[in-house]
Amino acid sequence: MKKLTIFMLILICLCLAVPNINTVYATDGNKDEMFVVYTSDGEKLFERSDVKVNDNYITKNFEMYEVVSVDENTKTAKAEFVKTLKKPNVSVNPNPSQISLTDKKICLYLTHNDESYVPTDGYDSIYGAGGIHDVAKALKNSFELLGINTTLNETLHIPHNSSAYSRSEVTAKELLKTNPDALFDIHRDGVSRQYYVTEVDGKERCKVRIVVGQANPNKEQNLEFALYLMSVAENMYPWLFADIYYASGHYNQALYNKMLLFEMGTYLVEKEMVFDSVHPLAEVINTALYNTTVDSGTGDITIGGNDDPEDPTINDHFNNLQNKTNKRTVISLIIIGVSVVVVAVASVLLVVKTKDKPKKSKSNKK
Repeated sequence: MKKLTIFMLILICLCLAVPNINTVYATDGNKDEMFVVYTSDGEKLFERSDVKVNDNYITKNFEMYEVVSVDENTKTAKAEFVKTLKKPNVSVNPNPSQISLTDKKICLYLTHNDESYVPTDGYDSIYGAGGIHDVAKALKNSFELLGINTTLNETLHIPHNSSAYSRSEVTAKELLKTNPDALFDIHRDGVSRQYYVTEVDGKERCKVRIVVGQANPNKEQNLEFALYLMSVAENMYPWLFADIYYASGHYNQALYNKMLLFEMGTYLVEKEMVFDSVHPLAEVINTALYNTTVDSGTGDITIGGNDDPEDPTINDHFNNLQNKTNKRTVISLIIIGVSVVVVAVASVLLVVKTKDKPKKSKSNKK
């Protein structure tokens, strides 16, 4: 009986030790991993929860900075100005017309499912489906109100660790099989509240950060897509985007050239305030993808479309780039395949020729 009691106590302890899908974990907001990044002149530039040397930061004015040093002890970093990126000229058609009314499709997923908002959810992380899922659902609803067929995949990729993106890659690949126009990974940041909150016409609004990964072959096109979104937003909701973080990671963006990560505010922002930013974000994406044309020669854009039938929408522009990339990949594979066959055939012929070559007879020595 005593042994049974001990066994039951051990079993209960083991059960309690295994995390339940609804178990709340993490802090009440006292994070210590936030980095503050300064310019070489000592001016505060931005905040981020994870900073690495060679990361790039792009301001709303298209100014690019590169992180050159990181101090883990003081949680500070230094960034130096690199260059000002070419900013597309943006014009607005006074008589806009919907260019694309049908066949609009966007997919959403969440790599870090646990992310939550302290003021509303009570915790910054909830094991399982955290508060970020509510934000993703709200974004899905806003897209659908704009006539966009939207798929939200809420597959859990927990725990929140270095392998989360490997797990979410499977989800992203499944979503891409449906051929969406864009694929977005929804997150929330881990920096101070004031970095994301701004006042607009006497009302506090929550900004959004775009994250693009450098470690993927689509980096230039993904960055171009992000810059187009920021350019369109400047004409519709100038407060919406905080910046673009051009990080050293990949974020699964090698899979597609219209694939971005959105930081929907930070953990210290009220979730209700984030909800207020969701529809403006959906409107900017809808306008940029489907109702803005790109000048094929200059890269300048026209919100509402222009009169040149040769200029594609931003969506078609990136589809054309993707098709060109796919063709180059196929041609490269064909060339590699043919080269392998040629080398193999040449090797076989050389072996056969060597075998058939008559051997010289040795003369008898006296």
